[in-house]
Amino acid sequence: MSALERLGSMDMTWLQIEQKTNLMQVLGLLILETSLDRSVLEERLRKDLLPLERFSQQVLRDTAGAVWETHQVELNVHIVEVVLPAGDEKAALESLIGTLAATPLDPARPLWQVHLIRSYRGGSALIARVHHCIADSIALIGVLRTLTDSSPNAAEALPTASAPPPAPSHFDKLYAPLTRTMVEGIKLSGAFWAKYWSLVFNPQQAFDYARATTALTLEIGKLNGLQDDSRTLFKAQPLGVKRASWSPPLSGSNVASIAADNGTTTNAVLLACLTGALHDYLAAQGASTAGVELRTLMPVNLRNEDSEEPLGNRSGLIPIELPVGIADPKARLEEMHIRVQDFSRTYEAQRTLGLFSLIGQTPRAVQLQALKLLANKSSALLCHVPGSHEPRYLAGAKIVEEMFWSPASGEMGLTISIVSYDGHYQIGVLADAAMVAAPSDITNRIEAELLALKPSPAPARKPARRAPRKVTST
Repeated sequence: MSALERLGSMDMTWLQIEQKTNLMQVLGLLILETSLDRSVLEERLRKDLLPLERFSQQVLRDTAGAVWETHQVELNVHIVEVVLPAGDEKAALESLIGTLAATPLDPARPLWQVHLIRSYRGGSALIARVHHCIADSIALIGVLRTLTDSSPNAAEALPTASAPPPAPSHFDKLYAPLTRTMVEGIKLSGAFWAKYWSLVFNPQQAFDYARATTALTLEIGKLNGLQDDSRTLFKAQPLGVKRASWSPPLSGSNVASIAADNGTTTNAVLLACLTGALHDYLAAQGASTAGVELRTLMPVNLRNEDSEEPLGNRSGLIPIELPVGIADPKARLEEMHIRVQDFSRTYEAQRTLGLFSLIGQTPRAVQLQALKLLANKSSALLCHVPGSHEPRYLAGAKIVEEMFWSPASGEMGLTISIVSYDGHYQIGVLADAAMVAAPSDITNRIEAELLALKPSPAPARKPARRAPRKVTST
């Protein structure tokens, strides 16, 4: 490959729509059981990350857009060591993530950076930031898998048999690539954007601005047909000040047990817990919750199964509404069950916003219209991140928790992630301070919401009273 390469149309979008109040960075957090050795980390990144060209290239703007240029990577600049202030370590880590989410990456270098906290709760932590123009969160999770191992000494370990992973849920499948059958089905489905398929799947082609504008205008019309999202505290003008928090790990077996007891799925249980936490947060702020519907947008993988590119942007968005206005936990779960079932049955190309990733390549007026409408019709980006079912190791250190956030764009300021990893779930919130000043006020409610869904124990049966023995005289 030559030293210069023009950015593809979909990658360019994420440079174009970036604003000071909403930086287009994907954030990842790994919490490790032991201290992570910096020299071992450097060697692992040099061996497995830098060969991916985008991590060794900087972006140069020009009058026609931007190009990738090969750049000398100085790992001592891309790896930053941080010491957290004394006190509440989790609060300090959350504050650091919020600060980094609002801090631009250095445009004079490849657009990624990691922060290493060598001392965190007896172990360590690693925060990674990667600009969205390099890849979407779906691709970056795949990159993480190549950087981690199935044992602390992966090079020496012999392969061992492991239990088969559970069948993927419908939300897990949103991250899977499209099969050939699915691709052909979309082309024949009558979805209005099917005829613009090449704009999504041939991103390196000479960009056709007229076709992109026409396609996006049609997609705006589809989004405009949706009922407006409820006006809540989660809608405001972003300030550019970010706050982050995540729940304690929720036992996967406990979630599955509660789902089985209620005749529903783990997805419905997790979404009901999230919805309940959002309801209680709004109520605690003195806001009305009556009839509130909160529309979220979930990323969906639009790569086909033949794609060999590990990076890049090939994703769309699909809406799902959360019944925040329902106060009773059990009634909320019942409604969420119905919606998840409906989502599973009706998920198809017609519902997917497959072309919104092209907005950066259209006239500014169209961009502003699309981003404004997106904020009016939805309140949050909701990412369901399927992780490994077994523990993973980074440079010999065991990963005990994972969390990821994709950026919200335009005037949206709320990203929520549901992450599964090694037998547990966690829910994380990254919010603009204009919408949520303290996301921990949401994430700290998740466990209580889960407990509220446990079936009430049956009342203990009192032993039957025996009739007094009748004594007869002889």
